[in-house]
Amino acid sequence: MMEPPAPEVPEKTGPVNLVRMVRVWMLLVAALVLVGLACWITMSVLNDRAGASSPTPEPPAESSSLEALVWPSRMATEHRWRHIVIHHSATWSATPEAIDRWHRQRFHEDAGYHFLINNGRAAGTRDGRITATARWIEQRPGAHCAVHGHPEFNTDGIGICLIGHFDREQPTAAQMASLEALVVALAARYRIPLANIVGHGELKNTACPGNQFPMKTFLWEVRKAYLDGRGPRP
Repeated sequence: MMEPPAPEVPEKTGPVNLVRMVRVWMLLVAALVLVGLACWITMSVLNDRAGASSPTPEPPAESSSLEALVWPSRMATEHRWRHIVIHHSATWSATPEAIDRWHRQRFHEDAGYHFLINNGRAAGTRDGRITATARWIEQRPGAHCAVHGHPEFNTDGIGICLIGHFDREQPTAAQMASLEALVVALAARYRIPLANIVGHGELKNTACPGNQFPMKTFLWEVRKAYLDGRGPRP
């Protein structure tokens, strides 16, 4: 006579499985918390960058306010300027004070440009704001375009620097509007021909004002201003 099979003994699942389940749930909760934190940090960084790259633009300058900025009453006797040279700062952002400090450290004199046009990314600046430097107010030669055998690009050349790195991005619309208004006003005042409005890289071996600076479009806009009678007059 065969013996009946022994009954199966159930596994002991009580405390051991319960501890295991608790650990799994704790790991899942921790993972969800980490994912949520990473998403929050990423969104914060993207929002900060969006805010930095979209600063509040300077209102378009009225002709009277532009003239007051460019030719203030405290200005020295005007020089006979013959050239305009466009530059970029090759930086993400900058204040006029930072540009001045950098030039003093590198060249042992104040900012070599006559005008700065900001992109509004640095604290206390506005997108499209034009700043006339001490070099312009005192009508001193520039220190922005040293070309061997051609000192006139400094002695008779107005240096305009747009804040930004235009090998990586284009200037803002506000910067280009301010640049056009400034250049047209300067060209009309000093009878500077279109051929004498150039980028730094057209005079020496440099990428300045950057390969993404829209020089062709800019000169076309200036040319239209000349044709409209806002440029130099005979």
